[in-house]
Amino acid sequence: MKRKLVALMALLASLSLAQTPTNTDYHTVTVNIPSVLRLTLDAKDYLFNFADTSLTGTETVTVGGTPYTKASWAAYENFLNTATGTRDFAPTSVTDAGGNDLGNYGTVTVLTNRAQWTVKIDSIDDGPLTLGNNRVKVFAEKVSGKGASWTTTPTPITAPLTLFNAGSGGQGRSVYKLYYLFTMDINDDIPLSGINEYITVNLLLTSP
Repeated sequence: MKRKLVALMALLASLSLAQTPTNTDYHTVTVNIPSVLRLTLDAKDYLFNFADTSLTGTETVTVGGTPYTKASWAAYENFLNTATGTRDFAPTSVTDAGGNDLGNYGTVTVLTNRAQWTVKIDSIDDGPLTLGNNRVKVFAEKVSGKGASWTTTPTPITAPLTLFNAGSGGQGRSVYKLYYLFTMDINDDIPLSGINEYITVNLLLTSP
């Protein structure tokens, strides 16, 4: 009987210890940060329409400090009358996906949490142009944010071609103007059917 009593007391003691509340506990802190590497360009069509009759031939666009005449019938007729070599023209218009006029250039926006990044022409599809893709020139001008342009002057397009990049400290929002020009040559032999064609320039944002 004494042994049973001792065993019962031991059991009760163990149960009492098991039910005694503690003064400690724990929890976790979870952090989830995605990598952000986003590129947007509002412009969808840079149109060089040398048959356009809505312009007077005197409209210009300043690119890298140099004025260039917008492509139009009046401007092209003047070129045929006076040119002896080549001349670069600005687009007749620059529009977005909805056909809305954007003025004289497209706007490229980079949004990222990466320190290093590069925007380049990755590929050129739907060509080549009859007069050559190298007749198209590109110029990127920094508006705000990080990095620097690699096109100090209007540069004939090719793929790949670095347009601008950030070598360090590139986090945040960066904005660049993207201009295009087209080179005409007085010696161009344009077919009787004319030329009406396009290429697709694919931009790519990368980070190491």
